Amino acid sequence: MNDNMLAIPFLLPLVGALILVMLNKQVKISRMIALVILFISFISSLMLLIYVMYHQPLKLDFSGWSAPFGIQYVGDPLSLLLVTTTHFVVFMIIGFGFGRGEKRANRYYLPSFILFLAVGVVGSFLTADLFNLYVMFEIMLLASFVLVTLGQSVEQLRASIIYVVLNVIGSWIFLIGIGLLYRQLGTLNYTHIAMRINELEDPTAIHLVAMSFIVAFGSKAALVLFMWLPKAYAVLNTELAALFASLMTKVGAYALIRFFTLIFNQSNDVTEPLLIVMACITMVIGAVGTVAYKDIKKIAAYQVVLSIGFVILGLGTHTVHGVNGAIFYLVNDIVVKALLFFVIGIIVYTTGYRQYRHLKGLAQKEPWLGIALIVVTLAIGGVPPFSGFPGKLFIFMGAIEHKHYIGLTLMILTSLVGMYSLFRVFFYMYAGNQEKGAEITFHPIRPVRKRIIMIMTWMVLIIGLAAPVIMQVTERATAMNMNVHQYIKMVNPELRGDAK
Repeated sequence: MNDNMLAIPFLLPLVGALILVMLNKQVKISRMIALVILFISFISSLMLLIYVMYHQPLKLDFSGWSAPFGIQYVGDPLSLLLVTTTHFVVFMIIGFGFGRGEKRANRYYLPSFILFLAVGVVGSFLTADLFNLYVMFEIMLLASFVLVTLGQSVEQLRASIIYVVLNVIGSWIFLIGIGLLYRQLGTLNYTHIAMRINELEDPTAIHLVAMSFIVAFGSKAALVLFMWLPKAYAVLNTELAALFASLMTKVGAYALIRFFTLIFNQSNDVTEPLLIVMACITMVIGAVGTVAYKDIKKIAAYQVVLSIGFVILGLGTHTVHGVNGAIFYLVNDIVVKALLFFVIGIIVYTTGYRQYRHLKGLAQKEPWLGIALIVVTLAIGGVPPFSGFPGKLFIFMGAIEHKHYIGLTLMILTSLVGMYSLFRVFFYMYAGNQEKGAEITFHPIRPVRKRIIMIMTWMVLIIGLAAPVIMQVTERATAMNMNVHQYIKMVNPELRGDAK
């Protein structure tokens, strides 16, 4: 397969975003174009993933400049698995639509900015150059700034200010880390960085750089630094909340996985305990948040924080089982959180209320929502055979291998708390006093939205049942990233003669 094919998942959404800018008044046409582009991107990403599973990783050197001098994109199992999942979820979000606000959304170029955000996310997964990763982060964040600030409520304005300020600070720290790393090593290519770090006699200076990247990526992933997330996600409409919940924190988590398996191997004695402590704190924060609120949007937002704690716990063990589980759970969580926010958003739209104590009697009107909510709850809890089980099982095994029983205990307890918070919402809405529920005026749900939720529900089940197949991809991704020499040999073997 031609390496230039690697540009398709990145370029198609970019071209589509530019086209939709000129078609902002043509609602149906722009929607169809976006769906076609995302479907083609999804199929091409899936084909590339299948190819690299049976062959070598793909690499694309822009303008013919080979690494480490030029910008390089690498399609390996980790990046292409996440790219494929991203295109699938964004396709579902565009298909879900903006309801009665469709024309207003197009007038404000929301579909274009959603595709621009997808460009930043996909570029972050594919790039193998540190500064280009910063550029992709900024594309993603600029699009998200527009999406999170397009509103007329005071609550949304306040939330957007916190979101923008904290993410800008995180970007500054990221840029400082890039400068420090380049000063130490004189390169920004991932494989070249990994080579030169492994050849350092005294990696003490690199420990400081690694810490700066933990803070920078952690702020993007809501790892301990979660303050921006609940308020921002709670004020977004259903489609944008699903988009942010499924993708925004996952890019930061991906960067942590990539950097602290492939690059900062010599800093493990410093970074592993820190990552595990931060993961434990994040799990506790997420669990407390899920039971502290009666606002179902904020409950869903803290579920996002909780899941990041699980992923980073697996990474912090720095074991094959733990990292494998972290990657699997990260992929699973992209789909699960999109479904969760679809369900929560539909409940809020149908009833007009965000606090679950007002939602009694909903089962009489929309019983199918209960099925979707139960499935997503069991997936979040890691109950077999749902999609969250394989990832949590491997994280569990990694924590035992690492002998970090505190983190293991917290993962089990917070998983139960997360499930309890959603089951509480379910039973309150579906087994409550029907007389009070009858006072609610239920708004009708568009059939396409019902179909999207049912497709996503089936996908959560399929991920769990097809876990052995997906595990082949995550195991390959884990093996490549935890073996620096193998990664260099498969991606940039020519650099081995260029190391200092």
